[in-house]
Amino acid sequence: MSTRPPEAEEHIRVRGTMVSTFASHPSKLPVSCVRDWGMPNRNGVLTVDRAVLHIAYDRTDTNLIHVHARRPDPPRPSTGYSYDDEPSICSIV
Repeated sequence: MSTRPPEAEEHIRVRGTMVSTFASHPSKLPVSCVRDWGMPNRNGVLTVDRAVLHIAYDRTDTNLIHVHARRPDPPRPSTGYSYDDEPSICSIV
């Protein structure tokens, strides 16, 4: 019987498939998922349904892939802040 830390039990749904969010304990899924999601880049990274998937092919069984997911970082503001956004600390007299 294997035990996993509580963090390994967090999953997100990607096109109807539950994918682990813990990199040390990725989900083992069939290769047919890649046909539905699309091919990853050469680093094994793929973005699907606002989730970043890290895909590695299994070395012993060619019909399996190991996948863990993460949510993308929140977008940065496209424009810089203005001086009106910050409270004035000093004043020129």
